[in-house]
Amino acid sequence: MIEIREVNNKNQIKEFINIPWNIYKDDPNWVPPLKMSIADQLNPTHPFYKTAKTKSFLAYENGKPAGRIMSIINHNSPDIGYFGFYEAINQQVSDQLFEKVKEHLKENGINKMQGPVNLSTNYECGLLVDGFNDPPQIMMTYNPKNYINFFEHEGLTKAKDLYAWKFNLEKGLPEIIQRIADRASNNPRFKVRKINKSKWNDEVKLMHQIYNEAWEDNWGFIPMTDEEFFHTAKDLKMIVEEELVKFVEVDGEVAGFIVALPDLNQIFKKIPSGNLFPTGIFKLLFSKKSISRMRVITMGLRPKFRNLGLDALMYHEGFHSGKKLGMNEVEMSWILADNVKMNKPIQRLGSELYKTYRIYHKDL
Repeated sequence: MIEIREVNNKNQIKEFINIPWNIYKDDPNWVPPLKMSIADQLNPTHPFYKTAKTKSFLAYENGKPAGRIMSIINHNSPDIGYFGFYEAINQQVSDQLFEKVKEHLKENGINKMQGPVNLSTNYECGLLVDGFNDPPQIMMTYNPKNYINFFEHEGLTKAKDLYAWKFNLEKGLPEIIQRIADRASNNPRFKVRKINKSKWNDEVKLMHQIYNEAWEDNWGFIPMTDEEFFHTAKDLKMIVEEELVKFVEVDGEVAGFIVALPDLNQIFKKIPSGNLFPTGIFKLLFSKKSISRMRVITMGLRPKFRNLGLDALMYHEGFHSGKKLGMNEVEMSWILADNVKMNKPIQRLGSELYKTYRIYHKDL
């Protein structure tokens, strides 16, 4: 027997967070998330909830937790409802969870559903549909292959695919990209600098301005409020390596930035409980030097500074810094599949398209 309950107390929140441990315990590529991070995203004081309304649901099969889902109404995207934090042990559980989301969205006058997005496209999003033979990098999703069948059975269809590219840093940049980067680096108008963590708030304010300007025309983009952006940046400050976050300036004006993070999932995989305390923190502190790959989580240029070779310059600077820190591989993700202006240069680097994620859609 399957029962669906709305999450409304601390014990249920704990069960909601713990569901993946039931589903992925025997999957060698699953990386346990940090429970404190998921708890923060579910906390109603999180700035995201100032511009959104949500309902979370737990599924029980024969009295045991068997799945979860969140229904999301974002006031900055009022025509589409979303679902996130999806997990289900079988098709029957999945079907009933989706019924609850559809009910919630239709009650609020929304007749389109997209997902999975864990809060919004500014956070983890997309269902992995290709590339199941490798653990996910930091802040990327992972799921069993049979979730594709669960979604298609629900009548969900592709809204947009998201690409993850892999580049071997040992290869170095192709000659043509290197030439463009060299030409840009020799231009006295251009300057690249690393982030200054001692002026963190000022630097984050700059990134937020560029972020909203650079991505505002992208499909699925939902702008982040100042408070929400700073909240996210606060969490990143603990793991950011200054060498891997670079600004590029043109005539003294900030034109863009690139942010890469060490793939801490290589360490989190060694913390099966998902708890940093009391012992996980030591694994994190003492294993950071063993991290061998990194992920470019965002790179953007303000529109008026595009087509100047600054993207090649940022790749060159970011990859050089990664190698200096002992990285031998970089993932660039996620990128809209039809974003030719981003995908084409990445392909020219000699990168491999090795994972595809999908945002699904359904008219209700």
